[in-house]
Amino acid sequence: MMADKSSGDNEKDHTEEELLIMSKTLIASVWWTKEMGERLKLLRGEESMASLAKRAGCSYQSIQHLERGEYTVEERKGLKPSVSWEKLEGICKALEISVEDFLQVQLVKNPRKITLIG
Repeated sequence: MMADKSSGDNEKDHTEEELLIMSKTLIASVWWTKEMGERLKLLRGEESMASLAKRAGCSYQSIQHLERGEYTVEERKGLKPSVSWEKLEGICKALEISVEDFLQVQLVKNPRKITLIG
């Protein structure tokens, strides 16, 4: 729900989500959440972190930090934790799951181009 613009309040109600359709090639990183870390751990199952890291092409420490939600550097700087798109793709490929399924989002293929009229 949008705030009434006539009241001078231009802030959006935080219950509304916005949709942006763009090419995956434009995404450099994704904000990482503790829920994503829990999902990663669940999907890894009995496989060791080191084994998954090797298959995903990243370090054991990366998997460890992602699963545990340890973001000390980002938190000290006041930044939201993130993971690079390349690293996320590597991890998902190793887990044999699509990035879209891991993120629990729907992939839109070949959306029609929208022409702005202005």
